[in-house]
Amino acid sequence: MSALLEVRALKVAYGGINAVKGIDFSVGEGEMVALIGANGAGKTTTLKAICGLLHHGGTVHMHGENVSNFPSCQLVERGLALVPEGRGVFGRLTVRENLQMGAYVRNDKAAIRTDLERIYGLFPRLAERRNQTGGTLSGGEQQMLAIAWRLSWSRRFSIQFVWCRRKASRYCWSSRTRSWRWKRAIGVTSWKAA
Repeated sequence: MSALLEVRALKVAYGGINAVKGIDFSVGEGEMVALIGANGAGKTTTLKAICGLLHHGGTVHMHGENVSNFPSCQLVERGLALVPEGRGVFGRLTVRENLQMGAYVRNDKAAIRTDLERIYGLFPRLAERRNQTGGTLSGGEQQMLAIAWRLSWSRRFSIQFVWCRRKASRYCWSSRTRSWRWKRAIGVTSWKAA
């Protein structure tokens, strides 16, 4: 059985500066893998390269398929998503509308409705605020919405790169309890639709 995500010998350079010098890791279904390091250690660069936002050496496989040279738009359709620490929600849209925008690449309306209800189950605070505009949510709620927005992208599975820092964004997947919970970490998470 192959990993959801497998990264081998990933290298990224900015001009003559090697930012990432050959990182290897894999993520199985339901696992959380932490990338922890000092400022400038290459954490963000690693995540951007995996998501197709930076040119890189090495290989990236999703479910055994080599996606190393796929553009980021094709990776999104396959369920790979970057959730930046800046949250990035549509401030003038409601929570519900933000989640519906997240599902723009899908055409399975019944499954989208089911997934949105499941997402509200994972994030009860968002369910309470479904008619509130995204820009009026607290920082932590906006981070929850950003994570939930990415979950709405893919029915098959979703791999997310989530910055979890301080109070505003400590909501992460726990493979041990199979649920979302507050946690301090920088994590790579996976989620599979039922």
